[in-house]
Amino acid sequence: MTTSQTKLKIGVTGLGRIGWVHCLGLAAHADFSLAAVADPAADRRAEAITKFGCVAVATHDELLRVAGLDVVVIASPTHLHRAMAVAAFKAGKHVLLEKPMAVTVAEARAIAQAAKRAKRVLTVYQPHRLMAYHQQVRQVIASGKLGKVYHVKRGAFGWGRRNDWQTLLKFGGGMVNNTGAHFIDQLFDLTGSDIDRMFCRLGRVAALGDAEDVVKLVYQTRTGMLGEMEINQGMAAPARGYELEVYGTHGVLWKEQNTLKLRYLRPAELSPRALDPALASPGRQYPHDSAKFYDESIDIDNKHTVDVYADLARAIRTGSEPFVKPTETLAVMQMLTRCRKESKQIIETPI
Repeated sequence: MTTSQTKLKIGVTGLGRIGWVHCLGLAAHADFSLAAVADPAADRRAEAITKFGCVAVATHDELLRVAGLDVVVIASPTHLHRAMAVAAFKAGKHVLLEKPMAVTVAEARAIAQAAKRAKRVLTVYQPHRLMAYHQQVRQVIASGKLGKVYHVKRGAFGWGRRNDWQTLLKFGGGMVNNTGAHFIDQLFDLTGSDIDRMFCRLGRVAALGDAEDVVKLVYQTRTGMLGEMEINQGMAAPARGYELEVYGTHGVLWKEQNTLKLRYLRPAELSPRALDPALASPGRQYPHDSAKFYDESIDIDNKHTVDVYADLARAIRTGSEPFVKPTETLAVMQMLTRCRKESKQIIETPI
């Protein structure tokens, strides 16, 4: 067992967009020493050597042979995750895996099983659930101000003709996997993941590949909670949609940039009211009710952010579960798969 005073030696496979972000975070982290990186591109390896002073190799297999390595971050394209993760566990390494966990549920399950056999820590990078605003939303819900929550919505809207590998189905691309993996993870954290029924529609409007850039998902859990996700990268500006909304029996919460907004009533202040079953409405008027609503703003405070690297180090040192557990990510993978199955096809309405 590594002591809390000893830095864990970590390696990163993949020096693309997110892999470089991991390198920057790990190079300055108190719990880790960035010992090695792997990428097939020689210029990226040279850049890492210059900036971080670490070992740089061309392949994941070479990375796993670097002496003394405790942990690896796998930030490669999705279709490579299963083979790389399984190889890492066979080599005795703990793994921080980029989302989505894999291309299919079967691959994801194989990764989780390999981690269990090797008795190594596996966690998937789901940063939106770790963010301060999500943790503060949980605090508001726990406070009871919103009453019993029954509907949670998560959305992202914009426009762009995306043209990279994440627009290609053969590489596990598409907005369901790319952004949906984040949002479903958040929704499940607030609604639960025991799904009773669902609807999903996938479409392609502006993306240049063959994968979807428009997603609509609605589901109901067996306890009656409603979850809703909408991603639209084909929306013409200046239209804007919601980011996060939480509906409860006493009020609603929504996110506006760096602020959480609340509007709620206090049930104890409501005047008595009885059902009137008469068919003749008094004065031919529709019923009217009134209540005092309270408005509140909560600034998002970064101190509530969960440090994914510190949490990973804690899980390794204590032998306990990470903040984002493999079982939770498997539930996300199952929903991604169900979404594609339910939608049956990608409806194409290209520009």
